[in-house]
Amino acid sequence: MAASARVSRAAFFIFNPSLVPESPKPTEEEVQDAKIVYYSPSCAPIEEKRSQVGLIEGLIAFTAMFSGKEGPLRSLRTKQLAFSVLEAEPQIWMVLVMRHAIVPPEGGRGQPGEQHFDEESVADSTLQAILRNCYNVFRLLHGEIQTFVKVQSMHKLFDLLEDFIPAFLETVDASDFGIFQELDGFHYGPVERNTCVSIHCFLDKLQEQFPALRHSALLYNAHLVYTNFALSDMRVLYSYLVAFNGAVSNQKLNKGPFGRIPTAASQPGGGSSSFGRAFLLSEEDDFLLGMSRRSGAGGVSNGPASVFVPAVHLGDGGPGQLVVLTYKGIMLILIFEESAQLDARLLESIRETCCKSLGDGLSLAELHPVISSQYAQVMEQEDEYRFVYYNHTNHALRLSNQASTSRSLLGVGGSRVTSW
Repeated sequence: MAASARVSRAAFFIFNPSLVPESPKPTEEEVQDAKIVYYSPSCAPIEEKRSQVGLIEGLIAFTAMFSGKEGPLRSLRTKQLAFSVLEAEPQIWMVLVMRHAIVPPEGGRGQPGEQHFDEESVADSTLQAILRNCYNVFRLLHGEIQTFVKVQSMHKLFDLLEDFIPAFLETVDASDFGIFQELDGFHYGPVERNTCVSIHCFLDKLQEQFPALRHSALLYNAHLVYTNFALSDMRVLYSYLVAFNGAVSNQKLNKGPFGRIPTAASQPGGGSSSFGRAFLLSEEDDFLLGMSRRSGAGGVSNGPASVFVPAVHLGDGGPGQLVVLTYKGIMLILIFEESAQLDARLLESIRETCCKSLGDGLSLAELHPVISSQYAQVMEQEDEYRFVYYNHTNHALRLSNQASTSRSLLGVGGSRVTSW
C-alpha cells in the first residue's frame, strides 16, 4: 500500500519528574514547566508541551506499579503518533514522538477528507535504538546529563541541547528506518595475526613517546582492525566516527547530514556541541580531529594551524580528549588524558611520528601496504550469496561483498551500497 505521507518526527523532549520550581508557592503550570528539561520543536504551544510531558509522566508512574523487571513504559501508540520512551539516567526521561504515515483508505472507502494512518509504519525497537544512540553520543561528547548540570547549570544544559538535539535529529531519516538502526556493531577488517602484533607494537611505541596517550584503535577503510578500548566505549566511538545506517566511511563526519564546522564555541566550555564537527580531510595524512593545516595556493601554509580536540567521556575509560588521524585508508583513534596540553606543535609531532617511515615496520607508512594487501584479499572478492551477519558476542557486523549490494534486501528502502 503506497503511503501518501511518510513517517515524520512530531516531537522530541527530555523531562525530569523530580524537578520542582524555585518559587515558594508555585502554580500548577509552574510545577509542570519545571519538569521540562528540553522540548523540540521549541515553537510548540506551551499547553501541548505540558500535555505531552504530563501524559508520559502519568503513564510511567502507572505502569511502574506492575511492570516488574521489565521496567515501566517504553512505547505508546495512538491513532496518529508513536511514542518511544527511554530512562537514560535515573529520573532523566527521553521521548521521541513520530507521526504515522498517512495512507489512502482501502478500496476507496472512508469519508471524504478522512485521513488513515499506518500504525505499523515504524517499529518500537527502531525508535528505542535511536533514543539509545542519541543518549550514548551525548554522553560520549558531554558526559552524563545530571553530572553536567551539577558542574555547569540547567541553563547551560538547555543551551547545549539546543545545539546538539537539532543537529542529531537532522541525521535521523524517517524514510530509512530499519534493521541498521538496531545493529550497533563493528565491521571488522581481516588481517593476519602477525599484522595485529605489529600494530600492537606500533601503538605501544607511540604511547612510550607520548605518555599522555591512554587508549588507541586502528581502522582500515572504516573497518576495525585493532583496539585497546573497552568494547562498550569502542562501540560508541565507532558508531559516532564512521558508522551510519549500515554503511561505514572514514569520511562520515565530512558528509551530510554531518559535516558541521568546528568553532570556538564547540570547544569544551564554549556552550555549543562538538557533535558532527570535524576538519575536512584533504591530504593522505590529515587530522579529522586534531589540527588543520591551512593551505593556500600550491599547498603553501596560509596562516596558523587551527586546533580542534573535542572532549570525550568514556563509560569505562573516563574523561579524555579525542584525536583522530587518517593516513590513506587508515584511521587512528587516540584518547589523551583530560589534562594533556594538545597544542599544534604536539599534534604535528604525533603526525610525524605516526606517518614517517623509520625502517622498523612500526609506522603507518610501513603498516599501510601490509594491511591494505591483506584486507583486499578478503574484502575485494565477491560473495556468492547476499547476506547480513551479526554476532551478539563480539558485535561483529558483516555484509556480503557485492558490487551492487543494496541494503533494501532487509526492507530498509533505497538502493545505496553498503560502503561509501
